[in-house]
Amino acid sequence: MGFAPADGGFARLCVASILESLKEKEFQTNMTALTICSVVAAILYLFAGIVIIRSMKGRNAHAPVWVRWPIGLAVLAHGYALHDGMLRDGVTTFGFGYALSEMFFFAVVILLVETWIHRLHGQFGIVLLGAVVGVLATLIFPGQTIESGEWTLIFRWHLFLAIAAYAFMLIAFVHGILMTIQNRRLKRPAPESEEAGFIDSMPGLVVMERIFFRIVAVGFLCITLTLCLGAFATYEMHGVYFSFEHKTILTWVAWILFGVLLAGRVFAGWRAKTALNWFWAGCAAFVVAYFGYSFVIELMAR
Repeated sequence: MGFAPADGGFARLCVASILESLKEKEFQTNMTALTICSVVAAILYLFAGIVIIRSMKGRNAHAPVWVRWPIGLAVLAHGYALHDGMLRDGVTTFGFGYALSEMFFFAVVILLVETWIHRLHGQFGIVLLGAVVGVLATLIFPGQTIESGEWTLIFRWHLFLAIAAYAFMLIAFVHGILMTIQNRRLKRPAPESEEAGFIDSMPGLVVMERIFFRIVAVGFLCITLTLCLGAFATYEMHGVYFSFEHKTILTWVAWILFGVLLAGRVFAGWRAKTALNWFWAGCAAFVVAYFGYSFVIELMAR
């Protein structure tokens, strides 16, 4: 009779050990599934990106319509990996890797939706190749766990709009690089004997500029809403509307630079080099605001 409590304690210990083992196996299985989804998405992005870029040679070039299907499958796998990786067991995981992955996810979804309105274009292929890095970033930078209770509704919308802003500015960044190359080719035309290439499949520079400013305008709107909701989220957590943190200050600097760029376009007709110089400055501030700092912090933590 005297050994009953010990036996009962031993039994409870065994049950607890088994449950802990099952949890570890479930976690390992979940991580394996996430890794597989991430790798599958990366392979599909890489395949689709190469197909689009190789197809774009000459003014009338166009990518095959069927390439939307592997992109769609990649988006599903990428979305599953993001959702199950970030939201698990009552905590939210976030950091440099997940922010980068989400940014490319949003950018791919935006451009995929656009292809149902307009034709597939070479810019999409470049973003898809970048998405290969984005989707695999979470495997290298797993981020930190945060209690889900800290993620209020206002903060979630703030984060959603911030990632959307980064996605639009990513698309504008790729667009800006292509415009720079086009502008140089206008000043130094290629010989007529030279075979048509990828840049020749792009619309004219004037059209590219018009599209570029529309993308920047949408990104600017997202940044504006991000700052507004960020103020309310800061008040919700700290009782003040503005905190003197590098993220907040640099995001405001980026907002001002992008605002000046758009104002310059409307009132002074800024084009090409002048417009792009302001855009590069705004991008630098915006990227450092979160990604630069987060990248350094995670490297130091490792």
